[in-house]
Amino acid sequence: MRWRPRLRPNDAKPTVLIDDIVRDFWGKTTTPRSNREHLDETMRWLFRSQDATETGGSAASYNPILGWDAAYPETTGYLIPTLYEYGARFDSPEATRRARRMARWVLATQTPSGGFPRGVAPDSGTPPSVFNTGQILLGLVRAYEETGDDELRDAIGRAGRWLASVQHDEGYWDVYDYKDAVHSYSSRIGWALLAAGDAVGEDAFRDAGVANLSWVASRQRENGWFDDAGFEPGDAPFLHTIAYTVRGLLEGAVRANDEELFAVARESADRLLAVQERDGALRGAYDAAWNGSSYYCLTGNAQAAVIWLRLAELTGDARYRSAAEREVEFLKTVHRIADSDSPPVRGGLAGSRPIWGPYQRLRYPNWAAKFFADALLGLEAGLDRTASARSKQRVTER
Repeated sequence: MRWRPRLRPNDAKPTVLIDDIVRDFWGKTTTPRSNREHLDETMRWLFRSQDATETGGSAASYNPILGWDAAYPETTGYLIPTLYEYGARFDSPEATRRARRMARWVLATQTPSGGFPRGVAPDSGTPPSVFNTGQILLGLVRAYEETGDDELRDAIGRAGRWLASVQHDEGYWDVYDYKDAVHSYSSRIGWALLAAGDAVGEDAFRDAGVANLSWVASRQRENGWFDDAGFEPGDAPFLHTIAYTVRGLLEGAVRANDEELFAVARESADRLLAVQERDGALRGAYDAAWNGSSYYCLTGNAQAAVIWLRLAELTGDARYRSAAEREVEFLKTVHRIADSDSPPVRGGLAGSRPIWGPYQRLRYPNWAAKFFADALLGLEAGLDRTASARSKQRVTER
């Protein structure tokens, strides 16, 4: 059996790439609109990424030269919570229906081991990946919470047992991970195991998740930097994988009710906040002294905003929300939402700024749109909480 859909070369539009290059070369920007307008355009782009594959999965990316890529199990998996959240918040049955369809497609890619495959467009012989399995687990857990489907529960159990079975006693993974190397951003697997343990009542999954998060915490230096946070040893990691590391620790700490892990995550989030206050919008990659690159990794900018919004919610510290708002305002200026923009890119977010930068060069990855949507959803939720608190205060004053 093969899950690979056909590509859509007829959707290739080289003129879009030329326009992107000219736009970025001259520093042209979008005039920001409301959070809701940017969010709706992003969600419509994500819907198109699903339609493009004709499978139920979301295309990994759009490239103006090559067209839409094949469906990507990993990122389709963690798109599911975003679509459910949008559907519930804005009463969008279409988003909810699409989330369910994504979950059904992802289930079909589970390997006999219980893990989920690496790479884009896997086939039945593709080896499983621990990281991809963790990201898909986050989506399956949300889908199970929404539907109570026993098939989803079974898939969650199989995936969790496989992850625990290939984990080292110290809490890390190397075999079945990218390049068979250790990665601090595996904290997102730890978070997923805790979520899976809560969903299906498996304490062993929670234990495995905490063991991983404790190992990741041991990789942190005094300045908030994490060793092994990049894709390959020795690389200056992209902001994308730095944010992966921090978010996994933060959400895992909340799930585990662990103050020490929470403090570790917050230390790095605060370091990023200090860098933003010093330099403006966060850059695309950083070295161990927090010196940034010349380009932007837009996925990472959105992820940082999500982290700060979560900390604002958990701590009540308004500095975090302000930082998230600044990062989102930057992203709005590079978000293609003009009426004249071509549909394959309208609402999408490029991998890098400039678009020829090294992160997802010349592509619009679906996970960039996912995290931007999450940040916008978080901002809107924060506004609702503030309005609700003010309303309650007025009632009390009467």
